[in-house]
Amino acid sequence: MNDEGKGDIGGGGGSRQPVHRPVLLSEVMAALSLREGLVVVDGTVGAGGHARAIVQAIGPDGVLVGLDRDSEILAAARAQLSTPAGDGRAGARVSLHHLPFSDMREALRAAGHDRCDRVLLDLGVSSLQLDRPERGFSFMADGPLDMRMDTSQPTTAADWLARAGEVELADTIFRYGEERHSRRIARHLVAARRRTPIVRTGQLARLVVEALPAPARQGRIHPATRTFQALRIRVNDELGELERGLEAARDCLRPGGRLCVLTFHSLEDRIVKHYLRAHFEVVTRKPTEPSPDEVRANPRARSAKLRCGVRREEAA
Repeated sequence: MNDEGKGDIGGGGGSRQPVHRPVLLSEVMAALSLREGLVVVDGTVGAGGHARAIVQAIGPDGVLVGLDRDSEILAAARAQLSTPAGDGRAGARVSLHHLPFSDMREALRAAGHDRCDRVLLDLGVSSLQLDRPERGFSFMADGPLDMRMDTSQPTTAADWLARAGEVELADTIFRYGEERHSRRIARHLVAARRRTPIVRTGQLARLVVEALPAPARQGRIHPATRTFQALRIRVNDELGELERGLEAARDCLRPGGRLCVLTFHSLEDRIVKHYLRAHFEVVTRKPTEPSPDEVRANPRARSAKLRCGVRREEAA
């Protein structure tokens, strides 16, 4: 989900205050094709970047049901959505829930609805997570190796890394990080943790760099980026959650309703593309990507892809 500059896998700005820039905002709004009175689920509400625009578009007769796994971010969304838009227009009723988007049925029922008209899923990592070293998502500033999107969950990245076998670790880094040197990295990490536990982001980043051959340390992205992505996806079961969430969206949408998904790496995009082709009328034959101007203004948007589909009519 990039509501607020999501999409940068391991980067971040240390202790800087994040600038909240909803990625592809105008394109998302066009794909959602909103009108007054709709019931909309924002399954990854973040700090409310897209949600704020949705609330204004669906008006006082509309309902926005927002979900997020991160309770801290949900508090930021609540504050953002309670602030007047400044144009005098009344916004929709807002119902926010500390839940993963795969539980959108539960959130809808709690808001008094069985079905919805639109679903938005923004799968990037929020700046509110990346830019806080204590959350452990970024190697740009040292912090505890946490990476949990929901801090009420018991297993941190450090916990998982401490007990994963070498083969499991290598497979995870290869599958979720698409890292060609996954075996070398896994071997080096297992040897290193015998000496001392790996519990800090800076420590993990240094070990990954040490494991790589010299040519692999040079490149457009930091050499630890793919490994950080892999651990984050594994700790949060992001691809499993995405598959469950797509099923939930299909079940919750009325026929003719729209599902829009913003992805930030190829693993997510592939799942979304195939699911939409199988179960929806595809609106975006090719994914919508940010313009060069948007990428210059918000580099974390660079890998974003937007796909949209319309829920098919139910068989008689």
